[in-house]
Amino acid sequence: MPEPSLLETVVWDSAAWAVTLLPLVLALLALWVPRWFPVLGAFVATVVLVLTVLTIVVPYTGICGRQQGEWLLSACVAVVVIALLLARRERAHLVPRMTAAIWSVVLIILFGRMVVATMPVSSGDDLGCWMSLQGVWALAQMHLFTVEAVGVWVGVAAVGAVLTGGRAAPVASLMLLIPALFEPVAQVVSSAPHDCSGLLALITWPYLVAAVLGVAVRSSLMWPIPG
Repeated sequence: MPEPSLLETVVWDSAAWAVTLLPLVLALLALWVPRWFPVLGAFVATVVLVLTVLTIVVPYTGICGRQQGEWLLSACVAVVVIALLLARRERAHLVPRMTAAIWSVVLIILFGRMVVATMPVSSGDDLGCWMSLQGVWALAQMHLFTVEAVGVWVGVAAVGAVLTGGRAAPVASLMLLIPALFEPVAQVVSSAPHDCSGLLALITWPYLVAAVLGVAVRSSLMWPIPG
């Protein structure tokens, strides 16, 4: 069975983590060092761009043969670099410390959920209560799991954090109600059998907490706390 070389493993693992961390790092920079965000963000994104290009130059050897990285991914990161460089002359939007702290908590919660979703699960692990969805509901649940695993919700929260103070922030927060309340809504509508103690046990609480914090942060802009 073909195996990747050490170089291939280092390049591809580094690129995977860099792409995964990019939205989180950019959002935290925008929250805590807004004056330096365009410059530092462009530097970070450039490092990620180099790593994604390396996955094209250094193919990965797996059971299906040699696989190259995606040009589209590198192009997306390149757009981020260009956008940040163009934003250097724009006036920095200072974020109150309480607002930055709340959005940081939201980002960390969602990033933790994403990491947990990508961890391998053994047959002996306790996965909590169980619900048997069928048909379109099962398909939607599978897609939501994929969305969580690839970090879409982290990206949504990152957009809300970067645009905090505007209308996009609460909208991004409300979108987190989709993964938070999907299972209880699906159970009520489809009457799917489950072994949970009740509907409250079907709620994905980390997402609900993150959504509530993201909406509440709008009010924090009016708190007399210096930025």
